[in-house]
Amino acid sequence: MPFILSQFIEACRWLGALVVLAVHTNNLFVNLSDIMNAPHAPLVYAWWFYSAFELGHQAVLAFFVMSGYLVGGAVLAQMRKNQNFLREYFIHRVSRIYLVVGPAVALTLVLDSLGGWLFASSGVYQWPLFKGHFSPLLFFASFINLQGIAFDYFGTNGPLWSLACEFWYYVTFPLLLLPFARNYPLALRFFGFALGAALLLALSTPPSWFKFGYILWAGGAFATLITRPIIRSRWLALLLYAVVVAIIRLVVRGHLLEAHPWLGDVADLLASGLFIIVLIAFRYGPSEGFALLRPKFHKTLADFSFSLYSIHMPILIFARAAVGGTLGNDWATQLATPQNFAVAFSVMGIAIVSSYFFSRVTEAKTGAARRRLRALLDKWAPVRAAPSQQPVPAQQAVPAQPPRQRIEV
Repeated sequence: MPFILSQFIEACRWLGALVVLAVHTNNLFVNLSDIMNAPHAPLVYAWWFYSAFELGHQAVLAFFVMSGYLVGGAVLAQMRKNQNFLREYFIHRVSRIYLVVGPAVALTLVLDSLGGWLFASSGVYQWPLFKGHFSPLLFFASFINLQGIAFDYFGTNGPLWSLACEFWYYVTFPLLLLPFARNYPLALRFFGFALGAALLLALSTPPSWFKFGYILWAGGAFATLITRPIIRSRWLALLLYAVVVAIIRLVVRGHLLEAHPWLGDVADLLASGLFIIVLIAFRYGPSEGFALLRPKFHKTLADFSFSLYSIHMPILIFARAAVGGTLGNDWATQLATPQNFAVAFSVMGIAIVSSYFFSRVTEAKTGAARRRLRALLDKWAPVRAAPSQQPVPAQQAVPAQPPRQRIEV
């Protein structure tokens, strides 16, 4: 992957997670219902625009596209090389998801139980939004990544629905394409396809966002097959994407969306398509430029963005219950004051710092988890050693390549 594209994806990962965090924080601690009929400071208007549901939704769409581009694109690349890739692929996917989702579900149980006990008077954990969400069945369903597809999410951790969708995209995508992997035996190829088709049918039957999300995810995967930029200028591609997303944020909402629900799907497809165009522009554009992407903090923040997305909601709900139990249930719903913003930003800071330390024992251990899983599988099904390769003669040495960077996915 070109270095500048990896830098761009890293920036998008942490910025997208921050938008989602801001949206949920705003919903819980900041009431701007008078934004249209009372004067506010410029920064308040900026926050109102930034922390809207529509932008958070667009951030999630971008996650789906990037995931498809990185993970699904890698599947397509391996298939074109006629290599046996399934074993290593599933080691990477299972460890990547479960090393974070498993502890996130457990942390949700701990925080929800503790918050419900300490701040019962707030009534937060009795909100209709969470009714019936604390059952052992939903806890187990979240561990097998069926939340948001066949079951409701467990406890207060609603954002985990998107990770369930992505996990099953990871599983079904290579299986559905296995008939084209000619290096595998014919029987295995069609058995894999039948299994993938059966899983896809079963997961698509319950009403959920799974099917539509698959279109966006697969779009990101097949975008890796595009061999030239659709829009050559990265600045123009970015500007077009930003303008369209801003229009969607301001227009495709409220009464218009209620009257024409199909506009939401059209907007999602349009925004996702334009984001793919941006990715392709960065892939095939110049290797230099965009000084804003060079600082190392992009990678530092991207490295725990998965954790931030996975655990921020139970942290926010716990904080909301604490505020309701100490300052009163009406404090967080009053028209926003400087104190509301101060609490909101403080809670966001707590969520970010907590996610960083959470990632140190989860995401940061992904490489070690993969090695252990690989060693465990080697005990049960040792991999036949590949034939040794002859060294490349000096006169045939591969020329130097542009700098590249590996993104952990």
